[in-house]
Amino acid sequence: MLYGYCRVSTKHQNFQRQIDSLISYGVNERFIFSDKYSGKTLHRDGLNELLSIIKPSDKLVIKEIDRLGRNRKETKELILFFIKEDIELICLDMPYLKEFIIDKIKENDGFLEIMANTLLDVVLEVAEQERKKIISRTSEGRKKAILEGKKFGRTSKVLLEDFKVYYKKFLRREMKAKDIQKELNISKQCYYDYVSRLKGKYYDEF
Repeated sequence: MLYGYCRVSTKHQNFQRQIDSLISYGVNERFIFSDKYSGKTLHRDGLNELLSIIKPSDKLVIKEIDRLGRNRKETKELILFFIKEDIELICLDMPYLKEFIIDKIKENDGFLEIMANTLLDVVLEVAEQERKKIISRTSEGRKKAILEGKKFGRTSKVLLEDFKVYYKKFLRREMKAKDIQKELNISKQCYYDYVSRLKGKYYDEF
């Protein structure tokens, strides 16, 4: 079975670039798991769900090596876990990872394993430092743009009038809030933002 995993670590990032790459590789979108704004540990909903169903001989595709964990230590722990469980890890931006590092660790042949582990540490350290640079540059760029008067934020996915129809179903207890969120493909926070806007515009109705 072929699975995919993607993760973003800041609120200004989105999954689409990663998802497009995984789909292009051949991963069915239904089997792509994702996490956003992860906590300090590996306990993440998307990752946990993936780990609960993936099994030996399955393949896991990621776009970038540092998308697995929040830092080098966590990423290495996951890589070694997949090796132990005989799950093939495919990193699209690092095609040599399997042949020159993972396969050598799996061979468990003394010197080669030590060399592969050392090389893996180096690769993960470089990836981690590069990610920090990107985040820093992105943050600096946003601050500069804000000072220049540029506004950020996504445009509404749903028209307020359309949301109003669903919210009336909620008031009539025909739909639950979480069902509306799922139906409209909006977050919980976005849902309550719409509710606030709706009550502000149609105060007399609500």
